[in-house]
Amino acid sequence: MAVKTIRTACPLDCWDCCGMIAHVEDGKLIKVEGDPDHPITLGSLCIKGRKLVDRLYHPERVLTPLKKVEGAWQAVSWEQALREIAEQMRQARQEFGPTAVMHHYDYGSSGLLKNLEARFFNLFGGFTDTIGSICWGAGLEAQKYDFGFGKSHDPYDLADHTDTIVVWGRNVSVTNMHMMPFLKTAMNRGAELVIIDPLMTDLSSKAVRQLQPRPGTDGALALGMACHLVQTGLVDRQFVAEHAVGFPAFEEYVQTWTVEMAAEVTDVPAEDIRWLAERYGSGRAVATLLGLGLQRYANGGNTIRLIDALTAMSGQVGRSGGGVHYANQVHRFDYQAMMKPEARSEYRAFTKITQADEVLQAQQTDHPVRVLFVTRSNPVAQLPETGKTLEAYESIPCKVVVDMFMHDTGEIADYFLPCTTVFEEEDIMYSSMWHSYLAYVNRVVEPQGETRPDWMVFQGLAEELGFGEQFGHDLHTWMNEAMAPLAEAGITRELLQEKSVLQAHQEPVAWSDYRFGTPSGKYEFSSALAEAEGASAIPIYEEPVESPRRDRERAKLYPYHLLTIHPRRSLNSQHYHVLKMPERPIVEISSLVAQQVGVQDGDLVRVYNDRGEVLGNAKIVSGQHKRTVKIEEGWWGNRGTALNRLTSNRRSDLGIGSAQYDCLVQIEKMS
Repeated sequence: MAVKTIRTACPLDCWDCCGMIAHVEDGKLIKVEGDPDHPITLGSLCIKGRKLVDRLYHPERVLTPLKKVEGAWQAVSWEQALREIAEQMRQARQEFGPTAVMHHYDYGSSGLLKNLEARFFNLFGGFTDTIGSICWGAGLEAQKYDFGFGKSHDPYDLADHTDTIVVWGRNVSVTNMHMMPFLKTAMNRGAELVIIDPLMTDLSSKAVRQLQPRPGTDGALALGMACHLVQTGLVDRQFVAEHAVGFPAFEEYVQTWTVEMAAEVTDVPAEDIRWLAERYGSGRAVATLLGLGLQRYANGGNTIRLIDALTAMSGQVGRSGGGVHYANQVHRFDYQAMMKPEARSEYRAFTKITQADEVLQAQQTDHPVRVLFVTRSNPVAQLPETGKTLEAYESIPCKVVVDMFMHDTGEIADYFLPCTTVFEEEDIMYSSMWHSYLAYVNRVVEPQGETRPDWMVFQGLAEELGFGEQFGHDLHTWMNEAMAPLAEAGITRELLQEKSVLQAHQEPVAWSDYRFGTPSGKYEFSSALAEAEGASAIPIYEEPVESPRRDRERAKLYPYHLLTIHPRRSLNSQHYHVLKMPERPIVEISSLVAQQVGVQDGDLVRVYNDRGEVLGNAKIVSGQHKRTVKIEEGWWGNRGTALNRLTSNRRSDLGIGSAQYDCLVQIEKMS
C-alpha cells in the first residue's frame, strides 16, 4: 500500500512550533519529518518532535478510562466515568458553589482548541482557576509594563540586519533550535555573538566573549551597563525624549550604581560590563535574545524590565536588527468567543506556583476545593516543593487527570481519562514565543483505543451536566469563531487548511512605529500600572532570596546555586518514558565545588537542602560559574527522582511567576 504524507504541526510548547510531515502506511504512522515548506522551521525537526511517534504507539500509553477502586486502577466505560465525575461536580457545586471545582493546566500539549477547557468550566457556572506561569509569567508581566505586551522581530530581520547578537540566558540549540540557521546567517555576514550565561552552551565556543553572572544577578549586570551608558553619554536621548516616559526617574536610580558595584554583585569583570555596554551604545544594531530562566527568581520580573530598559535607552527598540526577543504575543484570536467568561457567576484564581498553599488554606474555610481537573501538565513533577503539592492534592476528594500516560500526577488521581495525541486530532498550532505563523493540524491516524480529544472529553461532561448544546459540537465552528479577527485580513480556517501554513502577523521590526501597547502609548521606563498593581514604578534590582549576599546563614548551610535546566531530549517531563534514561541524573559541578566537597567524576552524590534531596552522579565540567550546580530536569518522581523536592514555591517579584531557580543547595559524597 502506498505511503501517504499528511501535513501537520508539532504541539510541544517551545519557541519553534514546527511544521511536520507525517508518513502513513496502511493506517499506521511510520515516521514524521520536518516540513521543508515551513518558512521558519525549514524542514528540520528535533528529537522531541520525532519521538512523538514513539509516544503515539508506546505500550505504556493509557487507552481506556480508568477509575481507582480501593487503591487499584480499574477500566471503566466513558459513560460511567463521565456520569460519576459529573455527579461529583454537581454535589460540590450544590454544597460549596462552582469554585469548589478547580482546574490546573499548562501547555504540554498546545493547540487553539485546548482553550475549550475554559469554555466548559465557565458554562458550569465558574471554577477555581490556576493563573500565572511556572515557565515565564514574571517576564510577560514585565513586558506588559514596559511595552504593553511582548513582541519580537521577524527572525529574518535578525539574520539580515543585526550587528551584535546577545544571547542572554538561552541555550538556543536546545530550546530554540530553528533560530540557529538565522544566527549562522547573521554571523556569516559578520555579526558578532555574545553569550551571557553562568553555564556553558553549545554556542559558547562561537562567541567573541561570554559573560558569566552569578545566577539571579542579571538585573545588576544590566544596571551596570546602563550606568556606563549614562556616564559616557551613550544614551539615545532622542528615543527617551520622543518615544518613552519616565526616563528621568530611571536614570536617577541608575546613577546610584557604578560599574564596579555591578561587577562585585555579578562576578562579571568591570571591563566586560563596559565592553558590552559600549556595544549597545555604539549606534550599531544589537539584538537581545532572552531565555526564560532569567525570570525564575524572586527578582525575575525586574530582571527582564532592567534588560528591556537597557535596550530601550541605547536605542535598540524599534530599529531593524535590534529589539528584545522574548515573547511574540501577536496572534489575534477571539479567545472570549471560545472561552465564554461571561457565562460564569463565580470565579476564584490561585497562582500556579502557590496553589498548594492556597488549596490547603481553602480546605479550612467554607469554600474548599472538592474536585480537581488536571490537563496538559504533570504538576506533581513540575510544581515546586513536591511534598507540599502532594499534601494539597491529597486533600481534594475527587481528582481527574486527562492525559496520555500514567505520570506522577496521574498516579494520585481518582479518574484517568485518556486523550488523543496530535496525530489523532484536528487543531491549529501557533507560537506565542517567537514567530507569527499559524499551522493547520490535520488528523493523521484514527485514535488509538478509546482515547478522545480533550474537547470531546469536556463535551461529554457538558452533556452529563445539562449544557451540552451551549458547549457546542463542531470544531470548525469553534475555529471560525476564534479566527474571526483574522478573517478580516483574509486568513480563514479553510485557507489555512488548504495552505497548511500562513503568516498571521507581518511586522519585520517590532515597535518600528513606536506605538506601544502601554497606557501612555510609549515605552515606559516608569509604569503607573506597575505601581498600581503593587510593584515598583521603575525597574529595580534586589538580590535573589536565596543568595549569599542576602541570607548569609542559609548560604553557609547551602553554599551552591542549583539550576535545573531544560533537558536536551525532552520537553520538561514528557519524553521520560520513551528515552533511555540513566538510573540517576547527572550533577554537573565545577572543579572548585568538587574540591570543596571531596567528589570525583562519577561519584554518587546527594544534593540537598531543608526542603528535600536528590541523588545523582557527579560530573566535573569546565567553564560554568564556579559555585553553580546544573541538573537537567524532566524526571518522574515515581521512577526515582523528583528535582522539585529541592525548589521553593515562592513567587517572583511581579507576582505570577516561578522562582524555582532561586535555590541554594549543598552536596555531599555518598558511599
